[in-house]
Amino acid sequence: MPLDGRSKALCIALFVFLLLVFFQAARMGVSGLIVEMAQREVDRWTATNSRRGLRDLNRVAGYFSDSLAITPDNPWALEALGGLDLARVRLARVPRDAVAYTRDARARFRRALEQRPTSPFLWANVARSKLLLDEIDDEFLKALRTANELGPWEPASQRSVLFSGLAAWGKLDAGLQRDLGAVIARGGRHDVAKLYEIVKSYRRFDLVCGIQEYNSIAALDCRRTEVGAKSGQRAIKGNR
Repeated sequence: MPLDGRSKALCIALFVFLLLVFFQAARMGVSGLIVEMAQREVDRWTATNSRRGLRDLNRVAGYFSDSLAITPDNPWALEALGGLDLARVRLARVPRDAVAYTRDARARFRRALEQRPTSPFLWANVARSKLLLDEIDDEFLKALRTANELGPWEPASQRSVLFSGLAAWGKLDAGLQRDLGAVIARGGRHDVAKLYEIVKSYRRFDLVCGIQEYNSIAALDCRRTEVGAKSGQRAIKGNR
């Protein structure tokens, strides 16, 4: 039975729609494949604790940029590219370049959050990039708090939260300071060594002394801190 004009129009419209869906799926597939291949290389660097030069970082960043040229809102490509931006900050020889990389990272993490608002890693990275820009504001505090709330058992996210939080300790409210204390206590069950490295870098031994899981690794530093505090108290009394 031949189709009437209306049926033909519907069939053509359906064919065009299916064709668009096919091309969109193909585009997303290609974009995802590029991201996966590039991320594998980044993961190899991480697994071997290998620091790469600017040339390697730029090369892999180019792959993620190619993916974004196909699907501009791909959150995984945006997050990975933001991470490479922060890695490039460490290698920048000109302060202006370091600031530009950090701003690019912050913008990409923000865009990725629009697609993945429940990712603790993205919130932690927003806080990290704002810390590097010395933007200790409401957005920074929200990012820190949200990262902690969404990823209490994600070691990498918790380490980033602790690092940024200790760097801005004096500007945190009492609640957020308590949250960081909880990060340290909770991490004592599975991530003692790495968390202690962060605590030690800020010399905040007061946050770990007395926590059983840290006793063996922090004992010497805690004793030195206690002796120093007592010496300071005696000096104060002697000057009165």
